[in-house]
Amino acid sequence: MKPESECVVTASLLRSGRVLANASNCAAVMAAVGLLLSHPEAARLLFAASIVCWPMAVYLGVRVAIDASIFRDLSGELADGGQALDRLLRDRGLRRARPELTLAERSRGAIKIWKRMIVIVAVQLAIVAAAVVIQASAR
Repeated sequence: MKPESECVVTASLLRSGRVLANASNCAAVMAAVGLLLSHPEAARLLFAASIVCWPMAVYLGVRVAIDASIFRDLSGELADGGQALDRLLRDRGLRRARPELTLAERSRGAIKIWKRMIVIVAVQLAIVAAAVVIQASAR
């Protein structure tokens, strides 16, 4: 695959992180309301567990959004394969000094973070669903 295409495809996948972040935010709101209104202790614990997942989902969402933006920008400026970006991040104290990464390695790393976000949001939504089922069966 051409480097430009790899950047575009990676950025496109990562842009779906915005939908995941919105789903996580909705789950957190539902969990907070459920925590306030539910009576069964098991449901309350599950709603609280979902709220505990939310900060990690937010963190991963920020990382995915940054990566999506970087890959979108890299698709137009591949002359040095992102080495200028690495220098800039190191100069700003946002990246440790380490060996230069290839575009494929950058893409794999970004996709790995995106997959972690999918998992944490899926867990968060499953916990909210379980809490809702417990709450509904208690009535």
